[in-house]
Amino acid sequence: MKQRPFVIRAPLTAAILALALTGCASRADHAQGGYSHLYEKGLQDQHGSSSVSDAAIQRFIDLYSPIDADYIEAHLDQVYAPDLYFNDTLSTIYDRKTLKAHMLKTAERLDYMSLDVQQTWRDGEDVFLRWIMETHFSIMGSEREARTIGISQLRFNDQGQVIFHQDFWDSSQGLDQHLPILGTVTRWLREHP
Repeated sequence: MKQRPFVIRAPLTAAILALALTGCASRADHAQGGYSHLYEKGLQDQHGSSSVSDAAIQRFIDLYSPIDADYIEAHLDQVYAPDLYFNDTLSTIYDRKTLKAHMLKTAERLDYMSLDVQQTWRDGEDVFLRWIMETHFSIMGSEREARTIGISQLRFNDQGQVIFHQDFWDSSQGLDQHLPILGTVTRWLREHP
């Protein structure tokens, strides 16, 4: 009987490891140095305006507070430029059309998501927003809520559209911990450093 737990744990461990490695391997956009490489390239490629209006920043905030498919359809083209760098730690996107599809899919999957911006500051061409994100969603018929903190680094063009958007937040605290299998592993790793 003592060998049976090993027999059960070994395939489970192998399955989790395979899932993790497959997930990492399938992220082709993170090759050559991971998303830090993409971030550095985005900073180098997307130079922004140092005179960004408060109205442009507010349009960005309104797009995410709360996230809504109809509002995205009507306003995303005003907020984001056609060519851009976007990374929300889950996806890296380089054009507005793909971003719109990503955001519409996100709005469809979530019951509710909103950013509560706590602080805004500027440093040259960069605008930073410190926020608290609240999400409500369902997983396998179970209602879930998550609350997490983060910062968005933005750059705008002369027309007041976002050309660079990098989010800094810990998805394991906000969303991953609620996912079957991955959530269990994430919570265990956090509790057993």
